[in-house]
Amino acid sequence: MGASNPREAVDQPEPMTYEKRHSRPSSGVWIACVCVAVYFGLFLVPHAIPGLGGSGLSFAYALSVPIVVLLLFVVGVWGGVGLLRARVRGRPLRPRHRAYVLVGCVALASFTLTLGLARALPRPLPTRSHLQRFDRAAWQDPRSADYVPGDVTPRQKMLADVVKSVLPGRTRAEIEKTLGPALETPYFKSTGRDLIYVLGPQRDSYFTIDSEWLLVWLDKDGRFKRYAIAND
Repeated sequence: MGASNPREAVDQPEPMTYEKRHSRPSSGVWIACVCVAVYFGLFLVPHAIPGLGGSGLSFAYALSVPIVVLLLFVVGVWGGVGLLRARVRGRPLRPRHRAYVLVGCVALASFTLTLGLARALPRPLPTRSHLQRFDRAAWQDPRSADYVPGDVTPRQKMLADVVKSVLPGRTRAEIEKTLGPALETPYFKSTGRDLIYVLGPQRDSYFTIDSEWLLVWLDKDGRFKRYAIAND
């Protein structure tokens, strides 16, 4: 019988303890984290595809967000309390508590990042804003913002051309000569807007009970600075 090789004895791996074996999250936990991140990422879909904002799926998703956020917050807190109690009592940390904390942290990070991106990213124009070139007579028609069954208003159809071709570079007098006098209304006064025009009923929403407005800001020289589409 040959003598055993001392090197082989040295190179033998140490047996993995329970603590080490469960220190890393399992694949199921990582899958749950990915699912949570994707779920919150869906919040940005209407920013890329405005038409989905008025769908039943979008409405159901909006209703589910507060419930899911609350549940994930509870899960994260539960896991954190479990880890804290285990450390105080000198007991091994349970893998499920680690998993709860990890999923909760991923949920918090994803939710915060999504809200930040939703505010930072420019929102595209509502659907069907590119259907018609600007026509002064059609825009200034007193009925151009009235509700049209099964369709959008003439002003809404011309919106893209207005914000890209009509507004840039113009003064207040030129804008009001082209679009007509701005409305005298307290709506959105707190935003500091200089001009306001009603476009028609709200678009890309499950409940179209509000009105859609074009807000215009002017710079210090009285020329067009920026615009926004708002719903009251």
